[in-house]
Amino acid sequence: MSFRIEMKGLDATVKKVESLAANLKRDIQDELNAFAIEVSSTAKRLAPADEGHLRGAINPVFSNNLEASIVVTVVYAAFMEFGTRKFAAQYVATLPADWQRYAATFKGRGGGDFDQFLKAIMAWVKRKGIDDASAYPIAMKILREGVRPRPYLYPAIQQHLPELKTRLKAIIK
Repeated sequence: MSFRIEMKGLDATVKKVESLAANLKRDIQDELNAFAIEVSSTAKRLAPADEGHLRGAINPVFSNNLEASIVVTVVYAAFMEFGTRKFAAQYVATLPADWQRYAATFKGRGGGDFDQFLKAIMAWVKRKGIDDASAYPIAMKILREGVRPRPYLYPAIQQHLPELKTRLKAIIK
């Protein structure tokens, strides 16, 4: 005795499922891209601005791999976000573990030498209308005590994350 089972329309069902999966992936990617744009925009507003280099260096980066990133391409970006020395230690301790690990990757990663640092401080005091003689004491104080954090990226992410979660849940339903 033999049985024969014939299933019709299976190819159409498989195509429909593949189409739904592709649309779902596209919709999720669109939301991730929108999130990166929103976070970048907010981070630019929150970032400290002297000459505007930091704000100009904050940009979203997109992929088609269910990810989006925000990159900040100035070397001092992490020092502004997390602070340095004792200020960094105090602030970073308040962050979630994943952000603490990320902040730790910048620890001890200065760049340049003291002359370059002093020249940057001299340019800053000049822009601020502060007496040039103040540059050296300011530089020494920064080296001894560090700089206070001026968070811009973490608060921007925290501001927009609940809405991203809501939008992703709506897509998945």
